This record gives sequence, C-alpha cells and structure tokens, in this order.
Amino acid sequence: MFTVGIYPRKSVYRDNSDSVKVQVQLCKDYAGIIFKDREITFRIYDQDEGFSGKNTNRPGFQELMGDVKNDALDVVMVYKLDRISRNVQEFSAMYEIFEQHNVSFVSVKESFDTTTPMGRTVMYILAAFAQLERENTSERVTDNMRALGAAGKWTGGKLPTGMTSIRRQIGEKEHSYLMVDGDKIRLVKMLYDLILQGYTITKTERHCRDHGIRSQTGKYLNTSQIYNIITNPVYCQNSMEAYYYFQDLGCSLPDPALFDGRKGLIGYGKTKTGRASQKKQEKSDWSIAIGIHDPVMPAADWIAAQNRLGINKMVRTAKYECGILKGVIRCQCGARMDVRTYQKNGHIFSYYYCTDMFRQGKSKCNTEYIRIEQVEEAFLKQLRRIRFNPDGFKLRQDAGDSLQSTSSLKDEIKQTAAAIDNLTAALMNTSDSPAAAYIISKIEELDKQKKALETDLRKASLRDASARSLRETEHYIYQNICYLLDNFDSIEYTGKNELIRKIIRKCILKDGNLHIIF
Repeated sequence: MFTVGIYPRKSVYRDNSDSVKVQVQLCKDYAGIIFKDREITFRIYDQDEGFSGKNTNRPGFQELMGDVKNDALDVVMVYKLDRISRNVQEFSAMYEIFEQHNVSFVSVKESFDTTTPMGRTVMYILAAFAQLERENTSERVTDNMRALGAAGKWTGGKLPTGMTSIRRQIGEKEHSYLMVDGDKIRLVKMLYDLILQGYTITKTERHCRDHGIRSQTGKYLNTSQIYNIITNPVYCQNSMEAYYYFQDLGCSLPDPALFDGRKGLIGYGKTKTGRASQKKQEKSDWSIAIGIHDPVMPAADWIAAQNRLGINKMVRTAKYECGILKGVIRCQCGARMDVRTYQKNGHIFSYYYCTDMFRQGKSKCNTEYIRIEQVEEAFLKQLRRIRFNPDGFKLRQDAGDSLQSTSSLKDEIKQTAAAIDNLTAALMNTSDSPAAAYIISKIEELDKQKKALETDLRKASLRDASARSLRETEHYIYQNICYLLDNFDSIEYTGKNELIRKIIRKCILKDGNLHIIF
C-alpha cells in the first residue's frame, strides 16, 4: 500500500481563501494523477487551522512528523509550500528527516516533487522566497510603525495607565493619538509621589494593597506594573531637561527645538516581539517622540523618579550561601519561595518564605517562615529513600490508548495481510461464482481491520518510544541523586543548587510537608 500524508493549513479563516477541505481535495486529485499506477491510502493531518506557519509547534504537524519517523508514510503532500513551513532553516531540518525515512515531498501549487534533483533545488529556492516574503512584510510593518511613532501618533497596543486615545483627521487619513484621562491619571501621579517620597517598588505595591488601591482592571497592582508605569516616558514633560536625559541614554530623538515643555513624550521600541515572546529592549534602542497630550509629570520629577529606582536596585548577590532548593521550591499557594537570613547573638538563622505572603500580606497567603534546615533535611531524606529503593522511583507515564505490544500487533497485521492475499487469490479463481460477493465483502472487512491495526501499531510505537525516553530520564535522575548524596559535603553551594535544578522540576511545601516533582 502506498501511503500519502496530506497536510493542509490555514492561518486565519477567510471565505475567499483556499479552505482546508479544498486543499485536501486538490492534493487527492493531484496524487491520483502523479501516482495513478499505485494503490493509494491517504492520511489527513488537518488539525492546524488557525496556526501560523512561522514555527513548527503545531499539533497536526507534530503528528505528521511522528508518522514520518515511524516509517508510516511514503509521501508528504501539501497544496502550497508555505502551508507547511515558511522558515528555510526549519524546512531544511524537516526535509532532512524526510530523506532519512525515504519520504518524498510534493507541492501541488508549485508542481514539483523531491524525487528529482530539479524538484529538490526548486523546493529550497521557494522555501527561501517564502521566508524572504515574510521577513519583508514584517520589515515594512515595522518601518511604517516607526514613521507613525516619529510623528507622535499612537501605533496601538495596550493604552498606558491613565491614558485614552482619540482619532484625528490628518490630511486624507485618520490617526490615533494619546490623551490624558483626567480621572484615571490620579493613580499614576500617586505612584510617582510615593516613589519620590522614598518608597521602594515593593513597598509601593504593599501600600496600594493595604489601602485598597487597584489598577484600571480592578486588580491589585503588582511590582511589574508599577515599574512599567514609573519608567514610561509617556508621563514625562517634553522639556530640554528630558531631551538631555534621553540623549545621554542613547535614545533616538526628534529635533531639540520641539522640546518646549508644553507636551508629553511617547517612547517606542521599548519591547521587541520575538517568535515566542516579547523581550524588553535596552533604553539605547528606544525612540522618543513628542505626543499631543499634556505632560503628567514635570521632567525634573520624572527623572528624579528614575534615579530613585536606580537607588532602590540592589546587586542581588547572596550574602549567605544557603537554600539549596532556591529556584525549585514553591509555596502551596503556587508562589515562589525565597530565602531570608539574619544574624542574632552570633548565630545565623535562615528561612524559606513565600514571596506572595511577604509582598501582599497574610490575606494573600498564610504560610509561615520555615527553617531551611527542616526543609532540606526532609528533601535529602526523600532522596535517600529513592537511592535505596530505585524500583520505587518511577516517572509518570500516560497509559495510552493501546496496551497491546508492537510485536503482537505486527503479527496480527501480517496474518491479516496473508488472509487478504489468500482471499484475493481465491477470488481470481471464482470471479464468476456466487461466492465472489462474499469473498469481496470479507476482503473489505479484513482491510478495515488491517488499517485499524496499523493505527494501533503507530500509537504503540509512539508509546514504546516514550517509555524508552522515560526510562533514560529515570536513570539520569537516579545517577545524579546518587552523585549528590555521595558528594554532598564536598560540592559547593552553587554546585548543589545547579544539580538540583537539573533533576527536580519543583518542590511544593504544603502543610509542613515537602512534595518533590521530578
């Protein structure tokens, strides 16, 4: 049987674009033409509607690649190359796997297949152009946003706290601009006042919580939100003092003649969107423009608040090397637990504490401070138990849909295929007999049974591969547990912590008991 895997995809639903259903049908029609001398079985991987082609983290694509690696496919077919990938590097890695498993690749729209040298060459050229087109589109959008920003226009996104946006007609086009919301801006001014009074970010968060001060969404402000408000140039007056401040930081700035102190500023390029998340940019990468909104804070006060943040920052090097579970230990409320150490009467005391309880009070979490020695002795005790009873240490594995072994499934498939061959041979000799209809019906029944067994075999193969990986991981963790226990006194603090981070997902401290999750 010649198996063709069809991979359709649509990023966004549009009535006038090629639907997943249409892509599948076009692929089937094309396969019927180029593989007309073969008996074809189709497998459809159509779960990725709505997923972008920028990366390969798509469920249908992952299932397809799993079948390729299990040698379940002869050909992978797409309607158009950019349906499966728009990144040359990822596409090359994907096609290398195809070659390792003797799987051909066919694109209907581009009319080529990789069974020929020319097809392979064209494939790489088209993949390169697909990536180039996407990068050029992204670059054009970025350039357009920069041009809008340089003109003081609001380019969209989440509005700064205390701000609203308005639409204004400029020439033939309408553009958005920021404006100060007189009622909501009071929260922003209060936060600046607290920082200028000497409050730290953490103390400001605690003050807001104690006094019931919430964000515009009705939630309590956290340290990250407060920091983003205080450092946002949108609240700063456009005076020459601000110009020189941002110039010293290396920011891109408009003509200094525009800094007349009558308007507020807007900062662009503060974050950069990557393939998976946003990353904060250095201030030297910021672009500063002048908006049409009124200034919220005088430039001298805004700059003074930035300098206060600089004073509040600490170099977070530990004075005491303690707390080997730092980074993996969590409170029962889900928050991270940190270490607090102090000295009294010549003795050092160290505790694990819940960071949410520390910052937001016991109304948020009532977990008490707990001595480090007590927690870590419980941790080491559990590791010793695992060492002396390795059979009792097992990582959790999903049971899967099938418990039947791959060898028994292969035997059943072989027996079913043999039965089909025997009936086919019998049919050739009795084609005119009344029994022919019965034989054909039985062949169809066995063929369905064979396909179901092949599906079970693929699942069982994946389950076995997962089990092998799980056993290897268990062995790795067990070896490291033994190493840590055998060399505990000679390994430095940082070495212990790094080793624990490698083998432990997290430890949860609940009701005085420690639960280790590998």
